[in-house]
Amino acid sequence: MPEPGDYVLRMLGRDEVVVVRGEDGEIRALHNSCTHRGTRLCRASLGNTAHLRCSYHGWTFTNDGRLVGVPALRSGYPPDFDHTRHGLPSARVACRRGFLFATWDATAPALEDYLGEIAWYLDAILDCGAGEWEVCGPPQRVRAKGNWKIPTDNFAGDGYHMRTTHQIALDQGIYGDTLANGTRGRAGTDLVAVNIATPAGHSLRAGYVVESGRSIEERDLTAPQFPGYPPERWPALTAAQTPEQVRFTSHCEVAHGVVFPNTVFLSVAHDRAVGEDTDPLTRYLVVRAHVPVSARETECVYWTLVPTAMDREWRRRSYRFQARTQSAGGILFEMDDFENFARIDAALARSAPGRGGPVDLTLGVGRSTPARDFPGPARAEVATLSEHNQRAFYRRWSTLMGELP
Repeated sequence: MPEPGDYVLRMLGRDEVVVVRGEDGEIRALHNSCTHRGTRLCRASLGNTAHLRCSYHGWTFTNDGRLVGVPALRSGYPPDFDHTRHGLPSARVACRRGFLFATWDATAPALEDYLGEIAWYLDAILDCGAGEWEVCGPPQRVRAKGNWKIPTDNFAGDGYHMRTTHQIALDQGIYGDTLANGTRGRAGTDLVAVNIATPAGHSLRAGYVVESGRSIEERDLTAPQFPGYPPERWPALTAAQTPEQVRFTSHCEVAHGVVFPNTVFLSVAHDRAVGEDTDPLTRYLVVRAHVPVSARETECVYWTLVPTAMDREWRRRSYRFQARTQSAGGILFEMDDFENFARIDAALARSAPGRGGPVDLTLGVGRSTPARDFPGPARAEVATLSEHNQRAFYRRWSTLMGELP
């Protein structure tokens, strides 16, 4: 939203907000409800406006939320009517590297404190692009059956479902030869994953391609590799990162995780965009919000990001790969995953009290090992298949919810 008056509609919890850049340049998240009778003020999903005018009685607000227009003010209202008491409620908004976060909680910690250790990993993923990032087009949207925690659990660190949910696509080679050992595999290589989780419920799972039988500590960091980015760009990518970031990003083919509670991200390299065997290995980055519509329905909102340092053709291919594989209209990941999410929802909805909702989160317990000399903060465990991250997610959720039945 570069210009004053630019706005988009978003959900903040259960409330719709107008996220708008005011005439003073400040970005606000204004409750999209007139303070007279509660009428929804703005219906367009994006645009530019200096004022928000209620369609019911005509109350008018500036794009910083102040009430400035009340029809029949002099003839119909008391002389002591106070405009300042009827402005639009505004959430706390913080911007970090172009990402906007908001909360209604006046006592919530500052964004940097809230993100804590996960901020280091987000910076490392973004700095690996060697420049600024831009969003490709408006967000994609899809509504899916199931509680918002189901797809978020999946992104937190679930590599376990690949061998079952996506097995047919893997056997047919639709994914190409990427995600070694997680898909068709490459001769002589393995995919070794590191799982990172924080007490705040944030998490990240990073998968590294290494020679078979080797550990991630045995990667050759004298010649860093960044799968999915053009090899001729690797020296520039190395120079744009700190040595610690290079140790994290080098040889990393996939990274996905959660900014608690409902923001998820995926950075992954594919070597074809469905049917083009000549497509070079290309990385894409997608950020998603899993917005609760109800206890049994979730709206998934997708943003595809590309680094401006890459040439135009590479950026177009990166977007195309994401749109064809992991998007609202994708033909690979989503149709498989959303079917399972709907089946979970259907089974739990039919279950009698006391029988519904059995879960097991013990995958990887006692079988993972601490990552030695890992560059990033938080506890990092080496285990390609583990629910270490999901345990942290649900532990944080249950703490916030209080004692559950």
